[in-house]
Amino acid sequence: MIGRIAHMSHLHRRLAAGLATLFLCLGTPVLAEMFGPISGQVHGVGPKALVIVLHGDSGPDYITSFATELAAQNPQATVIQMARPGYSVAGRRSKGSNNGSRDHYTKQNNNLLAQGISAAGQTYPHQKLVMVAHSGGAAQTATLLGTVPGLIDTAILVSGPFDIPRWRAARGTPWPKSQSPIRYLDQIPRQTRIIAVTGQNDSNTQPGLARDYVAKAQARGLNATFTALPNAGHSFRSLKEPVLAIATREIQS
Repeated sequence: MIGRIAHMSHLHRRLAAGLATLFLCLGTPVLAEMFGPISGQVHGVGPKALVIVLHGDSGPDYITSFATELAAQNPQATVIQMARPGYSVAGRRSKGSNNGSRDHYTKQNNNLLAQGISAAGQTYPHQKLVMVAHSGGAAQTATLLGTVPGLIDTAILVSGPFDIPRWRAARGTPWPKSQSPIRYLDQIPRQTRIIAVTGQNDSNTQPGLARDYVAKAQARGLNATFTALPNAGHSFRSLKEPVLAIATREIQS
């Protein structure tokens, strides 16, 4: 049985290599795939960086164009748009429940997401793994930085609610089941790069949440920065171009 699993893993790697060659010939076509329990779309393949794009609580559709443009601008990178647990992309649903988009940054969902990221990393060769995650996706990613140390090399955390109790107190409804990223700062490796970005006019995940998270990360000696983007709110539409520039810089560095 173990030999069969190893054989299948070898075949999977050969298939991924073949797809990489095909993608390089055809440009940046989109491939739907399951990464363990998590569904995703692959937007072109390149060996320098594996970039995983995560959406907010409203679902993945709004961030597809970002993943497409990021892949087109960076053919040296593999770009995968993932559906968080309980969401669907390209007709495939990720395992887990989004609980009606409420109180769903749970330990179970975060573990499923970690499995998906790990599976993607094993499938597509890369020199570094970069996450670009918005809103709820940023919250889950920031938690994984501490609960699964070393899984992610660089996290670009856009509009993240890093202190869940504080965020939900301002919103008027507690989310007691959700893991709060700020609790896991002590477990994050020092080599992990954290780039927090929030719109200056964001009235949902207000800039103070990211600013305070980064300040506490820096106090622990972590490689963390925060940028408040002027004339931007919570909508990814207002954040897309500067985040494209930040992600491209990280891929090419």
